[in-house]
Amino acid sequence: MTDNAKQAARDARGGKRFFFGWWVVAAGLIIMATCYTAFVNCIPLFQTHIVRDLGLTVGQFNTGVSLSTVVAVFASLVIGKLTDRCSSRVLASFTILTSSVVLVALSFITQVWQLYALCVVAGIVVVAGTRLLVSVVVSNWFTLKRGLAVSIALSGSGVGGVVLSSATSAMISACGWRPAFLLLALICLVAALPISLIVFYSHPSDKGLAPYGAGMTEQAKADRSPDKPVTVSVGWAVLKKDAGFWTMVFGFVMMGIANGAFITNAVANMTSVTVDGVEIVTGGHSVMWAGAVWSFYMAMVIVAKVSLGAIYDRFGLKVGTVLGTAASTLAAVFLCFSVTDWGPIMACVFFSFATCMGTVAPPVVVGKQYGKKDFGTVTGIVTAFELFGAAIGSVVSGLMFDAFLSFTPVWIMMAVVSVLMGVALLASVPAARKLVERRRAQGAPEIDDDGNEVTPA
Repeated sequence: MTDNAKQAARDARGGKRFFFGWWVVAAGLIIMATCYTAFVNCIPLFQTHIVRDLGLTVGQFNTGVSLSTVVAVFASLVIGKLTDRCSSRVLASFTILTSSVVLVALSFITQVWQLYALCVVAGIVVVAGTRLLVSVVVSNWFTLKRGLAVSIALSGSGVGGVVLSSATSAMISACGWRPAFLLLALICLVAALPISLIVFYSHPSDKGLAPYGAGMTEQAKADRSPDKPVTVSVGWAVLKKDAGFWTMVFGFVMMGIANGAFITNAVANMTSVTVDGVEIVTGGHSVMWAGAVWSFYMAMVIVAKVSLGAIYDRFGLKVGTVLGTAASTLAAVFLCFSVTDWGPIMACVFFSFATCMGTVAPPVVVGKQYGKKDFGTVTGIVTAFELFGAAIGSVVSGLMFDAFLSFTPVWIMMAVVSVLMGVALLASVPAARKLVERRRAQGAPEIDDDGNEVTPA
């Protein structure tokens, strides 16, 4: 065992030395709490106001949102590789600066094409460059408690959502939606840029360290998951030909559709939508009430993300998947009762856990099922397909509302894709285990803590 591995093992057993990787987690949390939250969790708060003031339809607005997701699909393929090769501090800083510039520009839009153009830029840099970058970099720093560390970092979207949803709703009500965009731009720049420049290193080796828990025997680890760690090389060259891998990808596409439908329309489902000058009452609640419920949802996301990571670490992939599938399906059912107080609230309770299947799950599932070989590249590909599903969910949900002038058909679709998600992800677990055993039987090389193949002495 190397000196760095010994030190990491001592740290993992509760030594006095504070592990630097937790600062990386903190930086990731803040990036998620600002940039990601502004473009993913706060955008629904602007939907009804932009639709009314610019004379758009819900379908047109949702198409703009989905454009950012579509381009993020392709950007994720590139960013996944960049995280394996480039400085994460440079990537994070560029993402944060771009976030602020795009938010400022959104405050000045007057035409639908301007919304579309800015959504494209946001999708390329922000949507793809926040969650994927944070999940890959944090995963690089942890062998032990990886699920917990990733979930804490990604829970920033919930932390930011609690604060920014209320602040954005209040700003929109008091000053209008244009100043609200300017407020979000300032928050992203001031809160996220400094810490990212200082601590957001790509790998422990950049600081002369080993990953948290490196070198410890499996019996000594606190993670008691039934999922055995993958120590043999798999990698993208093998996975791209494996049916089990693509079954898993299909599951994440379904999760993306559910996420896109919920996040884009949940707020409008609680209030009303104006189409061609005619107000269509969907839930009948006030904007402030809907904003408060959305803030409650963001608070629940914090707890849910940390919980899901801990569940993966302790109980494994199957238990986490079953719980996520049930939560997503139940959320879809409760969303159909938007005119009640309890319907939207219960939907937010359940989907706060379900939405984590689209954020926490990809890096954790990839790591647990296929190991760290080509980790950034493979996670980027999985994330790209999940974002593609979110784009489908956003566009289709808008078109369905325009056709039926009701969100109920949207929530029925969401329930169906939630079940398909669970079936596909559960089927991929034994398929992945068989692939790993087949690779070992073929004499594939072992991998080290950074995912590099180990050459036999």
